[in-house]
Amino acid sequence: MTIKSSSTSKPTLPLIALDIGGKRIGVAVSDRLGISCRGVTCLFRNDQGWPKQTLKIIREYGSKGIVIGLPKNMDGTEGSQAQDCRSAAKDLTQATDLPIFFQDERLSTWTAKERLYAQGLNEKKMRAKLDQTAAAVFLEDFIAAHAESLEK
Repeated sequence: MTIKSSSTSKPTLPLIALDIGGKRIGVAVSDRLGISCRGVTCLFRNDQGWPKQTLKIIREYGSKGIVIGLPKNMDGTEGSQAQDCRSAAKDLTQATDLPIFFQDERLSTWTAKERLYAQGLNEKKMRAKLDQTAAAVFLEDFIAAHAESLEK
């Protein structure tokens, strides 16, 4: 199965976002109108069942597409982390036929940290919510970038 990109398929709301890291996968969802995005959970990457857990979340929120953060270098090139995310996306296609879109996630973790610190979270509490908040940040960016073409 090929991964559908934003250039070949129109995104339909609501969407789920995955911030795929080496240890954790932050998960965020949008509402049906694309007005708000929020982090919902964190999955563990070393758990081989993470694609099935993702499907449960997709069903729970009625998501119509998946946005995966693509960690590009500051010069716009892709390194090993981006290739790892693309590989994880291919794993996910074995479990679902929903369209998968990639979104540049540069600085999303930094923005997420700022938001969490502004909420008064200390370092320990912030770490627990960082990945899902970063997923919400780049999901907001994706929705804003595709506002004209989103199907609701």
